[in-house]
Amino acid sequence: MNLYDYFYNLVMQIPPGRVSTYGALAKALGDIRASRACGVMLSQNPDPPRIPCHRVVMSDGSLGGFTHPEGVKRKIELLKKEGVEVKNGKIVNFTHVFFDDFKTEYPLKALREEQEKMRERVLLDDDFSTEIVGGVDISYEGRNAYGALVVMKEEQKEIITKKMRMDFPYIPTYLAFREAPLIGKLIKELSEEIILLIDGNGIIHPKFFGLASHVGVEYNLPTVGVAKSKLLGEVKGEKLMIKGKQVGWFVKSGRSRGIYISPGHKVSMGSSLKIVKKYLKYKNPEPLRLAHIYANKLRRGEL
Repeated sequence: MNLYDYFYNLVMQIPPGRVSTYGALAKALGDIRASRACGVMLSQNPDPPRIPCHRVVMSDGSLGGFTHPEGVKRKIELLKKEGVEVKNGKIVNFTHVFFDDFKTEYPLKALREEQEKMRERVLLDDDFSTEIVGGVDISYEGRNAYGALVVMKEEQKEIITKKMRMDFPYIPTYLAFREAPLIGKLIKELSEEIILLIDGNGIIHPKFFGLASHVGVEYNLPTVGVAKSKLLGEVKGEKLMIKGKQVGWFVKSGRSRGIYISPGHKVSMGSSLKIVKKYLKYKNPEPLRLAHIYANKLRRGEL
């Protein structure tokens, strides 16, 4: 779905003479975790005269930022023209002018329910008949995304690249809804089955359903998640545990701080480690390392 358009329609519901907050808008989207994303989307407002981002302030009534050449000064001017008084950088009578009566279908709640249903289809046993491994990574510039898929087959490499304008901002635990559409476009160009390494988590996730698991289930593909930082859990030796259950691996390579490996879909815990270690020359397994390089080259216009 296009969450940007949905969000901007919410902002346009804030009437003149009233203000709302990033948190209130996030709740109207369906999850308070979207608060930071609301700020990002406001900073990318494509039509400020029509989409009144100046009516969005902080939860304590302070003004927050404003992406205008004159900054907060212009925000104050616009609010005062609409009858909203500002004193010492805060909205006067904030509770009186606060607006949160949004008409909404809470889209993030619906997406969370979709995640819950998809999670039930995750298979953590080996169900693949290929040894061909690929890696996918995405680079960003504003709302534009640049994806690269590198397939390793003996000494040969197949490189697939795609560009796409993103309709979904980064929101913690909703990464799949941002990146899976572009990854899907890359996967459709494949000529044979592969095991896909993804820059993100598999079952190392609050819902045990990270990006690699989502992509695997949605596109019926064996996947492994490889993350650079720990989302959650406790490292015990090479194992990553959550509440006494192993959900992945922690592996150090060279001078790196290490990577976190977890099965996504159709790959067992043991195989996820073996597959990644087979290609681990540097910090990241080679297919992912090369995908990262080519995604950035595409973004810079070098491909």
